[in-house]
Amino acid sequence: MRFNKASLYCFSGTGNTLIVSKALKQELESNGVDVKLFAMEKEDPKNMDLSGAIGLSFPIAVFTSYPLVMDFIKKMPRAEGTPVFMYSTMGGMSGGIRSYVKALLLKKGYRPIGAKLIVMPDNFTPTAEKDKANPEIVDRGTQSIKLFAKQLLNGKSSWGYFPLLPNLVYALSQHLFTISSFRKAIKINKDKCIKCGLCSKLCPIGNIVMREYPAFLDRCEVCMRCVSYCPKGALYRRHDGEHVYRGVDVKEFLAENNK
Repeated sequence: MRFNKASLYCFSGTGNTLIVSKALKQELESNGVDVKLFAMEKEDPKNMDLSGAIGLSFPIAVFTSYPLVMDFIKKMPRAEGTPVFMYSTMGGMSGGIRSYVKALLLKKGYRPIGAKLIVMPDNFTPTAEKDKANPEIVDRGTQSIKLFAKQLLNGKSSWGYFPLLPNLVYALSQHLFTISSFRKAIKINKDKCIKCGLCSKLCPIGNIVMREYPAFLDRCEVCMRCVSYCPKGALYRRHDGEHVYRGVDVKEFLAENNK
C-alpha cells in the first residue's frame, strides 16, 4: 500500500466529479485508508494536511478546468515528496491539462503517483430521451474510478505524462478558448423564474446576487451548477427549455454550503 491516509479535494459543477469522488473514497476506505473529502471551493489550500496522500478532482472544461480549480492548485503549499494524484471527469477530449497539472505539482515538491480521466454524462442533451444512456455512463465511470483506487494502492497507477505535445495543446487551447469568453452565455427567462434564490445559494464563488431577479456579476466560471439545478429551468445557456443533467441531489451541494 502506497499510503494509508488521503485528503480528497473535489470541485463538482453538476455532480459528476462528486459521484466519482465518493466512489473513490468508498473504495479506498474499504482497503483501510483513512479518507477525508473536501469541497475545493470551501477550503484554503495553504491549510492542507500533507501527512497523507492528496487527491485533486475536478471537471475538464474548455481543455482546462475552472479558474477556482487552477488557483487552488497554484496556491497549494510546498511539499517534500507528498504523494498526489488527480482524477478528472470529462465529456470527451481533455487537452493537455494532465501534463500541465503534473508540471505544477512537481515544481512544488509533490510526488505525482497517478492520474485518471473519466468520461461522464454531458451537462446538456437536446432531449430527455438522450438521458437514457446516462446511468450506464455513470456506472462505467464509477467502475473506472474504483479500478484507479486499486491501482493507486498497489503501485500500478501512472500519470501518463508526455511533456511536449500535451503542453503545446494546452497552451494553444488557452490561447483560443477561455472560460471568460463564455461568461455572458447564461441567460434567464424571467417568466419562469420564481425568485427562490437557489441559484445564488449554489454558486460556488458568490457570483449570483438576488435582486428582483438573479443578477450575475462578472466572475462567472460557467460551472453550470445554477443552470442544472434551477427548479423551474429559468436559467439556460444555449437554448431555453433544453434538457440539463443533474448528477446528484441538490441537497448535497446545499449541505456543503451550510457547513
